[in-house]
Amino acid sequence: MTDAAPPHIPQRSEEHAAAWAAPERSGPLAGIRVLDLSRILAGPLCTCILGDLGAEVIKVERPGGGDETRRWGPPWHGDDAVYYFGINRNRRSVALDLTDATGREAVLRLAGGADVVVENFLPAQYEALHIANVAGAAPHAVWCSVRAAGSDGPDAAMPGYDVMTQARSGIMSITGDAECGPVKAGIPVSDIVAGLYAAVGVCAALQHRSATGVAQRVEVPLLECSVSVLLNQALNLLVGGVLPGLMGNRHVNIAPYGAFACSDGHVVLGGVTEESFAALCTAIGAPHIAGDPRFSSNRERVAHREQVDAEIERHLAARSVREWVEVLRNADVPCAPVNSIADVFADPHIAAVGMAQTVDHPAGAVTLLRSPLRFSATPASIHTAPPLLGEHTAAVLRALALGGGG
Repeated sequence: MTDAAPPHIPQRSEEHAAAWAAPERSGPLAGIRVLDLSRILAGPLCTCILGDLGAEVIKVERPGGGDETRRWGPPWHGDDAVYYFGINRNRRSVALDLTDATGREAVLRLAGGADVVVENFLPAQYEALHIANVAGAAPHAVWCSVRAAGSDGPDAAMPGYDVMTQARSGIMSITGDAECGPVKAGIPVSDIVAGLYAAVGVCAALQHRSATGVAQRVEVPLLECSVSVLLNQALNLLVGGVLPGLMGNRHVNIAPYGAFACSDGHVVLGGVTEESFAALCTAIGAPHIAGDPRFSSNRERVAHREQVDAEIERHLAARSVREWVEVLRNADVPCAPVNSIADVFADPHIAAVGMAQTVDHPAGAVTLLRSPLRFSATPASIHTAPPLLGEHTAAVLRALALGGGG
């Protein structure tokens, strides 16, 4: 018996390696080159994650305007909206006109030296800008396409927007309450989920290429990604036959669980086990609640949700959020204050782990969010702040032997 021959992995071109040259990166994806042809959120979030993990990212933007999120202000930092700063760190920006022969040639040469290409063009744009030629120039590269909906369905050509996807996927139908009606999440959750899936898909495809020598395409549809995170809510219907609806901060399968009013704000807590429910009742000075037959099990508490929530909130109203959080934590009851965004960054734990990191930028130092991932040997990090539009165009074009660039 002999060892199998290692797979032949198509090699990226090193003809214009200087275009990709950058300060040495650390992280588990150090040495991987990513050509980012995407814009707005899901695609750039994918490449942001890859960049945090050490990949070298070159972002191609339209001259004169760039990524649309550069204009999604106020607020602003320099000439760019701060929205852009949230998802475009750890990359260089090259402004290229893909309707121009020189711009297309530059992208072809960059693709030849890339390990990953990420794009989110509409099908009509994909054809008009000859993006298939880019794929042809990079048979060795993992190709990640972010779409509104899967190419195997009837809506493959439609544009994708986060709030419409939250609505169509059912997320909005279970977010909100009877008084306010359906609401979108406070963050663009559909775009974010798709960006996370895209990063996972790219890493999996790179591993597959390493094992087999085959570089495949990864398609990431916003709509299907959003449906996938319905999880227990979907199964409540598909298996349990129960159609979920608007429940505000309550949990469809657990009681008590959600936000409760205190004297000066709200605390979230959960009696997720019989032990934690009993501990909760004792901690708030009402052990008799746990002995009420209506609340004897989670099944009974869900059936009498209004009553158990009212009993708990009646006792919580006498003290502040800070006081109750201390009491409940000491009793090992799962709980947390409902923080404002300002409260988040004053939180001792968030401050201690350094989730907010300040880096240099031409318009002045800027504070960004760092990756939450922790690696024991190859830490993720912020190497560079989001670039100015076309900040690296001239250097990259010179290295590609195309000259020019502004």
